[in-house]
Amino acid sequence: MFDRCDHETRAVIDTALAEARDLGHHWLGTEHVLIALTVHRDHLPQVVEQLLPTAGQVRRALDAAVEPGPSSPNAELLGTLGIDLDEVRAAVRATFGSDAVDRLAQRRVHQPWQPWRRPDRACASLLAGTQNVAPRLEQAFAHAAQTATEADDRLIEPVALLQGVLEVEDALANRLLDDLGVARSDLHAAAQPAAS
Repeated sequence: MFDRCDHETRAVIDTALAEARDLGHHWLGTEHVLIALTVHRDHLPQVVEQLLPTAGQVRRALDAAVEPGPSSPNAELLGTLGIDLDEVRAAVRATFGSDAVDRLAQRRVHQPWQPWRRPDRACASLLAGTQNVAPRLEQAFAHAAQTATEADDRLIEPVALLQGVLEVEDALANRLLDDLGVARSDLHAAAQPAAS
């Protein structure tokens, strides 16, 4: 899904992943992408940039719209032992680099002493946690890819990603924009010529 992203869109996605992680969310959704687009507003055309709220406004709207969910079972289990999983993750990042925890999720482990395990099975690390892509964000990427194709672009630019998010009617990002009083029709109209 991210293969067709240009370098600016990849920066937006990296920021969205960091936002999701900072919020303690185990998914990557349109709301995180919206925050990231406001952070990287300089990657958008000026007319679109002026219509977007600030990152702080979107974060506050997200806090008001989403109730905090239960903590992960792993974090709860470690908490009973007096271990704070978030502190451990922060220490790993501080010691081994900001992407150390992310690299753990990509690592494959072969455990020959456990023959019932398939050797090609990925080992999900407790430290790395898991971040799934929300179905509405997948839909937004599909729309963004279609927009890029129609504009004869091979890569998805940030404005096409924003347009893709706006196309998914029930996306949380759109609800946040509505809550903030942003006219999505104006934003969509401003993004349209820029994406083509």
